[in-house]
Amino acid sequence: MLKDLIASGKIPCFRLTEIFRQAQASRIISYAHQINSGQMPAIDSPFNKPEIWRNGTDCFFIDSDEVTGEQIRFITQIKRFYDIRTDALEYASGEDPYAFRVHEQVVPYETEITIPQKFRHVDPETVYRSETRVEELMAVLKKVHPWSSLHYNLSAVDIVRKLYTEWIPKYFGNRCEIQILSPMTRGSMGTLSINQMIQETANPAKEGICQLKVGERIFRQGDRVIHRRNNYNLGVFNGDIGIIREIDNRELTCTVSFFPDGRTVFYQKEDIVELDLAYAITIHKSQGSEFEIVIIPVLTQHFKMLFRNLIYTGLTRARKCAFFVGTRKALAMAVKNQDTSQWQTALKELVMELSGGEWRN
Repeated sequence: MLKDLIASGKIPCFRLTEIFRQAQASRIISYAHQINSGQMPAIDSPFNKPEIWRNGTDCFFIDSDEVTGEQIRFITQIKRFYDIRTDALEYASGEDPYAFRVHEQVVPYETEITIPQKFRHVDPETVYRSETRVEELMAVLKKVHPWSSLHYNLSAVDIVRKLYTEWIPKYFGNRCEIQILSPMTRGSMGTLSINQMIQETANPAKEGICQLKVGERIFRQGDRVIHRRNNYNLGVFNGDIGIIREIDNRELTCTVSFFPDGRTVFYQKEDIVELDLAYAITIHKSQGSEFEIVIIPVLTQHFKMLFRNLIYTGLTRARKCAFFVGTRKALAMAVKNQDTSQWQTALKELVMELSGGEWRN
């Protein structure tokens, strides 16, 4: 609605041009301006220039990757083919060397496998011999960036984990607020998977740490959580983020301390369903908020949400430092791709018509 009102040219409005969140010389600001104007920023990588960890740089790009659904299906197909062939050769009958017995039935198997055009560069035997998910990914990628973390046997998921639990605390201090902002909810680099991974790494189940299960979700003392809807009785609202301070397993209640003022809210059993883990939230959820340090996964698996305005929003949430984790190809896709979807309204035209060409009080 506000966009239509501003577009009418008939509503008095102010444009904010002075930046307060970061210093004027911040690379976050310069890269954000480039992204907003459709230019691909040249962001330094600590794998290429290790000195940027300590020279005051406030925006990093760590080149990495994760397998896509299509790659997973191809890898599974290759491994299944070689497994069947190995079994066939081992248990082949004398009459038919290309068959093997399964529960007393002779089962023929394919002697060839069809490789899709986009995977023609792949050596199937290399895929079959790969033992880790990083090795599998390296085997199917046509090109690996020279600064990629894959050369160090670290996938994008591994990089996000290390940033959150090791590297950021080491270089920026243990008390820095870290927020992971993902374009999507689903996928290996979506908020659901990342929340579970960070929780199990940073706040795992152990003796002395209370936890409770709500549906498929597990909450533990010390977890970072987000409230998902407006609750006027509790005085908390959609997007409020805090830390679980106490959990009562008998009464199924918990106490959450919310940022930034530290106000404490007591949750009854029926209210806890409105909470979710918040180590990672979507970029959409982060609009209007700011965090000391943000980690932004940006991979081609997020292609449905790779838009310029979304990446701009995620980057400008950072007050102190921002980390992109993923591929420059995905970032380039987002920078070039503007979200042109529009509401079908006539509000702008109606305002222009009713104002008669001039603003009326």
